Amino acid sequence: MGADNSGSSGHRQRLRSRFARSGLTGLQDYEIVELLLTYAIPRKDVKPLAKLLLEKFHNISGLLSASANDLLSTPGIGTQTATLFRLMHEMMVKSLEENIRDNPVFNSRKEICDFLRMKIGSGPKETLMVFYLDSGRRMIDYDIYQGTVDYTTVYAREIAERALLSHACGIILAHNHPSGNLKPSPDDLVLTADLKKVLGHLGIKLIDHVIVTHSDVMSILEQGC
Repeated sequence: MGADNSGSSGHRQRLRSRFARSGLTGLQDYEIVELLLTYAIPRKDVKPLAKLLLEKFHNISGLLSASANDLLSTPGIGTQTATLFRLMHEMMVKSLEENIRDNPVFNSRKEICDFLRMKIGSGPKETLMVFYLDSGRRMIDYDIYQGTVDYTTVYAREIAERALLSHACGIILAHNHPSGNLKPSPDDLVLTADLKKVLGHLGIKLIDHVIVTHSDVMSILEQGC
Protein backbone atom coordinates (compact mmCIF):
# COMPACT_ATOMS: atom_id res chain seq x y z
CA MET A 1 0.00 0.00 0.00
CA GLY A 2 1.58 3.29 -1.09
CA ALA A 3 2.12 6.26 1.20
CA ASP A 4 -0.32 9.12 1.13
CA ASN A 5 1.11 12.17 -0.63
CA SER A 6 1.46 15.39 1.34
CA GLY A 7 -1.01 17.33 -0.81
CA SER A 8 -3.80 14.82 -0.31
CA SER A 9 -2.98 14.49 3.39
CA GLY A 10 -3.13 18.25 3.85
CA HIS A 11 -6.44 18.49 1.99
CA ARG A 12 -7.98 15.80 4.21
CA GLN A 13 -6.81 17.60 7.32
CA ARG A 14 -8.26 20.90 6.09
CA LEU A 15 -11.63 19.21 5.47
CA ARG A 16 -11.59 17.70 8.95
CA SER A 17 -10.62 21.02 10.51
CA ARG A 18 -13.46 22.83 8.71
CA PHE A 19 -15.92 20.22 9.92
CA ALA A 20 -14.55 20.43 13.49
CA ARG A 21 -15.05 24.22 13.46
CA SER A 22 -18.46 24.54 11.79
CA GLY A 23 -19.96 21.12 11.16
CA LEU A 24 -21.37 20.76 7.65
CA THR A 25 -21.86 24.52 7.26
CA GLY A 26 -19.93 25.74 4.26
CA LEU A 27 -19.09 22.29 2.94
CA GLN A 28 -20.19 21.34 -0.56
CA ASP A 29 -22.07 18.05 -0.88
CA TYR A 30 -19.11 16.40 -2.62
CA GLU A 31 -16.85 17.57 0.23
CA ILE A 32 -19.15 15.95 2.79
CA VAL A 33 -19.01 12.65 0.90
CA GLU A 34 -15.28 13.09 0.38
CA LEU A 35 -14.76 13.59 4.13
CA LEU A 36 -16.69 10.41 4.89
CA LEU A 37 -14.73 8.47 2.29
CA THR A 38 -11.42 9.42 3.90
CA TYR A 39 -12.28 7.17 6.84
CA ALA A 40 -12.81 4.15 4.59
CA ILE A 41 -10.13 4.85 1.96
CA PRO A 42 -7.17 6.26 3.87
CA ARG A 43 -4.50 6.67 1.17
CA LYS A 44 -6.09 7.94 -2.00
CA ASP A 45 -7.52 11.15 -3.45
CA VAL A 46 -11.25 10.46 -3.05
CA LYS A 47 -12.66 13.72 -4.45
CA PRO A 48 -13.32 12.19 -7.92
CA LEU A 49 -15.05 9.21 -6.28
CA ALA A 50 -17.20 11.51 -4.12
CA LYS A 51 -18.36 13.40 -7.23
CA LEU A 52 -19.00 10.12 -9.08
CA LEU A 53 -21.16 8.83 -6.23
CA LEU A 54 -23.26 11.99 -6.14
CA GLU A 55 -23.68 11.87 -9.90
CA LYS A 56 -24.80 8.24 -9.76
CA PHE A 57 -27.13 8.53 -6.74
CA HIS A 58 -28.21 12.17 -7.37
CA ASN A 59 -27.75 13.49 -3.81
CA ILE A 60 -26.59 12.54 -0.32
CA SER A 61 -29.99 11.08 0.58
CA GLY A 62 -29.90 8.82 -2.47
CA LEU A 63 -26.35 7.79 -1.68
CA LEU A 64 -27.11 6.87 1.92
CA SER A 65 -30.21 4.95 0.83
CA ALA A 66 -28.37 2.97 -1.85
CA SER A 67 -28.22 -0.79 -1.54
CA ALA A 68 -24.94 -2.58 -0.92
CA ASN A 69 -25.09 -4.08 -4.42
CA ASP A 70 -25.55 -0.68 -6.06
CA LEU A 71 -22.67 0.74 -4.03
CA LEU A 72 -20.39 -2.17 -4.84
CA SER A 73 -21.14 -1.83 -8.55
CA THR A 74 -19.51 1.62 -8.47
CA PRO A 75 -15.82 1.61 -9.52
CA GLY A 76 -13.66 2.41 -6.51
CA ILE A 77 -16.15 1.20 -3.89
CA GLY A 78 -15.19 -1.90 -1.94
CA THR A 79 -16.83 -3.81 0.89
CA GLN A 80 -15.43 -1.54 3.61
CA THR A 81 -16.74 1.63 1.99
CA ALA A 82 -20.13 0.12 1.18
CA THR A 83 -20.43 -1.04 4.79
CA LEU A 84 -19.65 2.47 6.03
CA PHE A 85 -22.44 4.01 3.93
CA ARG A 86 -24.91 1.29 4.93
CA LEU A 87 -23.99 1.82 8.59
CA MET A 88 -24.59 5.58 8.25
CA HIS A 89 -27.98 4.88 6.68
CA GLU A 90 -29.07 2.44 9.37
CA MET A 91 -27.93 4.80 12.14
CA MET A 92 -30.01 7.62 10.64
CA VAL A 93 -33.07 5.37 10.39
CA LYS A 94 -32.60 4.22 13.98
CA SER A 95 -32.28 7.81 15.21
CA LEU A 96 -35.48 8.84 13.40
CA GLU A 97 -37.28 5.76 14.72
CA GLU A 98 -36.27 6.62 18.28
CA ASN A 99 -37.67 10.12 17.81
CA ILE A 100 -41.07 8.93 16.62
CA ARG A 101 -41.27 6.29 19.36
CA ASP A 102 -40.84 9.03 21.97
CA ASN A 103 -43.24 11.57 20.45
CA PRO A 104 -46.82 11.63 19.15
CA VAL A 105 -46.44 10.49 15.56
CA PHE A 106 -49.30 12.50 14.09
CA ASN A 107 -48.02 15.68 15.73
CA SER A 108 -44.54 15.27 14.32
CA ARG A 109 -45.24 14.80 10.62
CA LYS A 110 -41.74 15.83 9.54
CA GLU A 111 -40.14 13.10 11.66
CA ILE A 112 -42.41 10.37 10.34
CA CYS A 113 -41.93 11.55 6.74
CA ASP A 114 -38.14 11.69 7.13
CA PHE A 115 -38.20 8.21 8.66
CA LEU A 116 -40.32 6.80 5.84
CA ARG A 117 -38.15 8.31 3.12
CA MET A 118 -35.02 6.86 4.71
CA LYS A 119 -36.58 3.50 5.59
CA ILE A 120 -38.47 2.59 2.41
CA GLY A 121 -38.46 5.58 0.02
CA SER A 122 -35.60 4.39 -2.14
CA GLY A 123 -36.42 0.68 -2.03
CA PRO A 124 -36.35 -1.21 -5.36
CA LYS A 125 -39.49 -3.17 -4.45
CA GLU A 126 -42.79 -2.00 -3.05
CA THR A 127 -42.81 -2.16 0.73
CA LEU A 128 -45.75 -1.46 3.02
CA MET A 129 -45.41 -0.31 6.62
CA VAL A 130 -48.15 -0.26 9.24
CA PHE A 131 -47.70 1.85 12.38
CA TYR A 132 -49.80 0.92 15.41
CA LEU A 133 -50.52 3.90 17.68
CA ASP A 134 -51.82 4.27 21.23
CA SER A 135 -54.45 6.77 22.40
CA GLY A 136 -51.78 9.48 22.56
CA ARG A 137 -50.80 8.67 18.98
CA ARG A 138 -47.42 7.37 20.05
CA MET A 139 -46.05 4.39 18.18
CA ILE A 140 -46.58 1.02 19.86
CA ASP A 141 -44.93 -0.95 17.07
CA TYR A 142 -44.80 -1.31 13.30
CA ASP A 143 -44.91 -4.10 10.74
CA ILE A 144 -43.20 -4.28 7.36
CA TYR A 145 -44.64 -6.20 4.40
CA GLN A 146 -42.27 -6.77 1.48
CA GLY A 147 -43.72 -6.88 -2.02
CA THR A 148 -42.46 -7.14 -5.57
CA VAL A 149 -41.43 -4.33 -7.86
CA ASP A 150 -44.97 -2.97 -8.25
CA TYR A 151 -47.33 -4.37 -5.61
CA THR A 152 -47.63 -5.59 -2.06
CA THR A 153 -49.98 -8.37 -1.06
CA VAL A 154 -51.61 -7.45 2.26
CA TYR A 155 -55.14 -7.74 3.54
CA ALA A 156 -57.19 -5.35 5.64
CA ARG A 157 -58.27 -8.17 7.95
CA GLU A 158 -54.66 -9.12 8.73
CA ILE A 159 -53.82 -5.54 9.66
CA ALA A 160 -56.96 -5.22 11.75
CA GLU A 161 -56.15 -8.40 13.68
CA ARG A 162 -52.63 -7.14 14.39
CA ALA A 163 -54.05 -3.77 15.52
CA LEU A 164 -56.32 -5.53 18.01
CA LEU A 165 -53.46 -7.63 19.38
CA SER A 166 -51.40 -4.47 19.81
CA HIS A 167 -54.26 -2.67 21.59
CA ALA A 168 -53.89 0.09 19.02
CA CYS A 169 -56.28 3.03 18.87
CA GLY A 170 -55.14 4.13 15.44
CA ILE A 171 -52.88 3.16 12.58
CA ILE A 172 -50.87 4.87 9.89
CA LEU A 173 -50.33 3.01 6.64
CA ALA A 174 -47.40 3.84 4.36
CA HIS A 175 -45.91 2.29 1.25
CA ASN A 176 -43.34 3.27 -1.32
CA HIS A 177 -43.64 3.61 -5.07
CA PRO A 178 -40.29 2.52 -6.58
CA SER A 179 -41.30 4.26 -9.82
CA GLY A 180 -41.16 7.63 -8.06
CA ASN A 181 -44.78 8.37 -9.03
CA LEU A 182 -46.85 9.59 -6.05
CA LYS A 183 -50.22 8.94 -7.72
CA PRO A 184 -52.22 6.24 -5.85
CA SER A 185 -53.02 3.11 -7.84
CA PRO A 186 -56.51 1.54 -7.90
CA ASP A 187 -55.21 -1.13 -5.49
CA ASP A 188 -53.99 1.60 -3.13
CA LEU A 189 -57.46 3.14 -3.08
CA VAL A 190 -59.19 -0.21 -2.54
CA LEU A 191 -56.91 -1.10 0.38
CA THR A 192 -57.47 2.34 1.94
CA ALA A 193 -61.25 2.05 1.69
CA ASP A 194 -61.36 -1.56 2.91
CA LEU A 195 -59.08 -0.89 5.85
CA LYS A 196 -60.93 2.26 6.87
CA LYS A 197 -64.20 0.29 6.90
CA VAL A 198 -62.84 -2.74 8.79
CA LEU A 199 -61.05 -0.63 11.39
CA GLY A 200 -64.08 1.59 11.85
CA HIS A 201 -66.15 -1.42 12.96
CA LEU A 202 -63.50 -2.10 15.61
CA GLY A 203 -63.30 1.46 16.90
CA ILE A 204 -59.78 1.91 15.47
CA LYS A 205 -59.02 4.97 13.37
CA LEU A 206 -57.14 4.92 10.08
CA ILE A 207 -55.20 8.13 10.67
CA ASP A 208 -53.42 8.23 7.34
CA HIS A 209 -52.25 6.27 4.32
CA VAL A 210 -49.22 7.81 2.67
CA ILE A 211 -47.25 7.07 -0.47
CA VAL A 212 -43.49 7.51 -0.20
CA THR A 213 -40.71 8.10 -2.70
CA HIS A 214 -37.06 8.89 -2.04
CA SER A 215 -37.83 12.62 -2.06
CA ASP A 216 -41.50 13.13 -1.19
CA VAL A 217 -44.58 11.88 0.67
CA MET A 218 -48.25 12.16 -0.33
CA SER A 219 -51.30 11.48 1.86
CA ILE A 220 -54.09 9.54 0.16
CA LEU A 221 -56.58 10.64 2.84
CA GLU A 222 -55.61 14.30 2.50
CA GLN A 223 -56.37 14.00 -1.22
CA GLY A 224 -59.90 12.98 -0.29
CA CYS A 225 -59.55 9.43 -1.60
